[in-house]
Amino acid sequence: MGTIYYLIPDLYKKNFKVKGFIKSILTRNVSGYLQNNVFKKHKPVGGVKVMYQHCIMLKEMGYDAYPLVMGDYIGNFFGYDLDIRYINDVGYALSANDIIVASEFLPYMGLEFSGCTKVLFNQSQSWRYYDEKLRKEDKGKSYIDLGYDYVINCSGFLSRMLKKKMNVDSTVITNGVDQMRFFPDPSIRVPNRVLALSRKHPEHIDAIKQATKDLNYEFRIVDGLTESELIEEYQRADIFLATGYPEGFSLPPLEAMSCGCAVVGFSGGGGEEYMVNNDTALVSIDGDCIDAANQLERLLADKELKERIREAGLAKSKQYSLENTKAMLDDFYQEVNLKTSK
Repeated sequence: MGTIYYLIPDLYKKNFKVKGFIKSILTRNVSGYLQNNVFKKHKPVGGVKVMYQHCIMLKEMGYDAYPLVMGDYIGNFFGYDLDIRYINDVGYALSANDIIVASEFLPYMGLEFSGCTKVLFNQSQSWRYYDEKLRKEDKGKSYIDLGYDYVINCSGFLSRMLKKKMNVDSTVITNGVDQMRFFPDPSIRVPNRVLALSRKHPEHIDAIKQATKDLNYEFRIVDGLTESELIEEYQRADIFLATGYPEGFSLPPLEAMSCGCAVVGFSGGGGEEYMVNNDTALVSIDGDCIDAANQLERLLADKELKERIREAGLAKSKQYSLENTKAMLDDFYQEVNLKTSK
């Protein structure tokens, strides 16, 4: 097998256009236009984090794997000690033994490469809006029809949905948590502190805060942290409020469980694998802020329930180790290698 490249998209690519700038002047929204199209602040993205993790695990198993940066966004906010490659140095003409792994939300990016095996890595509920991203002549085509050789997913939920919506068979490589880093520290836990990530529906966080304003909760809303900073926030929190949806897997609630948080909120679909209502978490229908607020009220009144949810969530998180993810990665790439070497 040759080199495996995970394509890191240019997520915050500058998109300044004269017509758009003129319009912003006319509408008195110059600062907003510049912020959205020129001065975008690079932030951590969960899907990119998983790509880096894959490369690290593949390296540990002896594969030659790298994140391949396609623009200005490098995406390593997590302190990973890993060499990266840049598209200007690698180019688009690869060998028959090389493999590229492309993101589902930019389905044409991987197809620009020639001579190699192409893998589509689906980490979101792209089947909801996938057709909108296709050119007119490609409407109705699956990822395989477009030109990808394989499809991998980060959850069984996504695999089932792709089979149902596109009739595509795919391989599940479940996300994992580094349990040597993500672990509870009850000595620093702040009672009744609720942690939430503002990148996931901040309007719902505000609504839930408002609905619970008379309760004895301290809300801690964070964004753009390093992995070490985020781990400390998880460990200090009593409860994690999950507000992301739709989700392909939803890694933050699982990380929070691994750090000893009781989890409340929305599964986003993909989180159903480990967010089991009234067992490992208190789960509300996606977007139902009133029910999520009621669940927080339940935990405040029933400390025994909160501790039961916390312990069950911690036990569940141990099923999602990086070692399990590594084994699934190895199985997949061994299969690819067998087929490409024939």
